[in-house]
Amino acid sequence: MGIGHNHDHGGGQNAVQTATGSHRRRLMVVLGIYATIILAQIVGAAVTGSLALMAEAGHMAVDASGILIALIATFLAARKASKKRTYGMMRAEIVAVLINCLLLFALGGIILVEAVERWFNPTDVEGGGVIAFAVVGLIGASISLIILSRGAKESLNVKAAFLEVMSDGIGAAAIIVSGILNITLGWKQGDAIAAAAIGVIILPRAFMLLKQAINIILQGVPDGIDIEQVRKEIDGTDGVEAVHSLHVWALTSGVPVMSAHIILTDDAHEQGRGTQILDQVTERMRELFNIEHSTVQLEEPGHLEHEGAMHRDLAGLTDAPSVSGGQHAGHSH
Repeated sequence: MGIGHNHDHGGGQNAVQTATGSHRRRLMVVLGIYATIILAQIVGAAVTGSLALMAEAGHMAVDASGILIALIATFLAARKASKKRTYGMMRAEIVAVLINCLLLFALGGIILVEAVERWFNPTDVEGGGVIAFAVVGLIGASISLIILSRGAKESLNVKAAFLEVMSDGIGAAAIIVSGILNITLGWKQGDAIAAAAIGVIILPRAFMLLKQAINIILQGVPDGIDIEQVRKEIDGTDGVEAVHSLHVWALTSGVPVMSAHIILTDDAHEQGRGTQILDQVTERMRELFNIEHSTVQLEEPGHLEHEGAMHRDLAGLTDAPSVSGGQHAGHSH
């Protein structure tokens, strides 16, 4: 006899807040800062006739659109579950990450192309006024980085925004340096070198971000969780004979989930201790691995032999290759 149990003490379908959603206000503040800086840089470009300032304004506008996409995703992710979307729209955040990755790749590529163009055809930078407006951009980017620094460690969307803001800060610094070099030495290629540095910084980080997003889409084990340690914790619970079909994945960044089939010992089954064991397992998952959503099926010895081929394969009872996504641990003992 199998017992299916969805054991979530969170208090409802929306009790688990996504990592990006918890930093929604920070994203809104940064978006407001960006709107102000972009407006200032457009005015500055018109006043000074600086192509560099106009390019930086466009650069920041692209990044602001990425922040806006991440912000919209937090509202979509907060929507209630429905009959067709039983987890709601949490994965909208991962779609936003992919869009932001594409923006970062495009941005890095465009900057590198422009850097080469500016090296061979350097533009005049109108010293003092350009530097003054670039300083405004640098201050705004620095404040935004401080605001987003904590969330960048928890959410892929906030991390994407952090990378975009960082590139803007470097871009503003590059304009300042190129302006100083232009005024003091009359050297025009400094802007091209600084722009190339921005592209070199953006592209590898965008690749790492994409790699993390793909891991979530493919239902890989989230960073920071050792699935073998999860298995050992479950297997070490008193009354558990074995654990199989163990899966750990993430709905979105910061929302890990787990499912497992647990075979009870004869004594635990005869004593009716299933609910007690279930409580112990879910508490351990929450306390040790921050897994709020655990789905556990309790089974009697021998039940696994009645499962289908796919399930037996995922449980490690066959040598055939797995036909299902996700990370799994085989039958213990």
